[in-house]
Amino acid sequence: MKEIESVAIIGLGAVGINFAHCLRKHLPKEQVRIVADQERIHRYQSEGVYYNDIRCDFAYVSDHQKMEAADLVIFATKAYALEDAILSMSSQIGNDTLIMSAINGITSETILAEHVPAENILYTIAQGMDATKTNNRVICHHMGQLCFGAVSDAQIPKVMRVARFFDRCGFPYTIKKDILHHQWGKFMLNVGLNQVVALHRGTYASIQQEGEAREMMISAMREVVELSAYEGIHLREEELEEWLASCDHLDENGMPSMAQDVLAKRQTEVELFAGEVCKRAKHYGMACPINEALYRDLKEIEAQAG
Repeated sequence: MKEIESVAIIGLGAVGINFAHCLRKHLPKEQVRIVADQERIHRYQSEGVYYNDIRCDFAYVSDHQKMEAADLVIFATKAYALEDAILSMSSQIGNDTLIMSAINGITSETILAEHVPAENILYTIAQGMDATKTNNRVICHHMGQLCFGAVSDAQIPKVMRVARFFDRCGFPYTIKKDILHHQWGKFMLNVGLNQVVALHRGTYASIQQEGEAREMMISAMREVVELSAYEGIHLREEELEEWLASCDHLDENGMPSMAQDVLAKRQTEVELFAGEVCKRAKHYGMACPINEALYRDLKEIEAQAG
């Protein structure tokens, strides 16, 4: 199997811009494709896309354009846009295309597997990034990394193929031996951090100091620890503390995308976080009062936003 040369990315939110910019610094323009509809492409080209005040020089590809499949595809859309994104990426995905999802939560790989070969999907999480996007501009102090790994022995060569590509590009990554466990750890963090900061319409500083917001975040995370035991993942309290410590290094003036969505009166990813926790907890007969409250309050905010 040939080495990775081309990568196609869909989704130019904070995550997509962050990682596409990194790849473009080390790869020719034509090897990093940004896939979008014509309306978005026109807007990107006319208004520009900026990363830390630097205009990004991206190659834009129409979602209807027929061309040779990419070697690697990265989904960086919102979770609720994934189904449409899969259709848009159909011409970019071939039999040997490897697929990574930088989408939050624990469900995107399952959804992808309904449309593409499951053996080509590498379970992935984006972590450590504190990018904030305003209109067409991203400000980022810590670009973070992609963590990924194999869920079967057959996937190990594919994982190493991506690792070699990232090494050539100077792209930050970590290979995780138990990527499913790690994905649940990141899910636990998002359930607490993203939702609580969004509810308080705050910044990372909201949960970096002792007080109501931080306690609510920890309580929401502990419900995920309990849920993980039912799911056979078995997160530990020590891991909660480790993920909690990672929050303290984020830019205090930054905020997760969910908080940005609340301020912009956009749809949030509450279904991905509290919604998923509540649904699975109900299946097991487990109480999750904090996530039930977060779900109720965030859905109310969405309703008020219209």
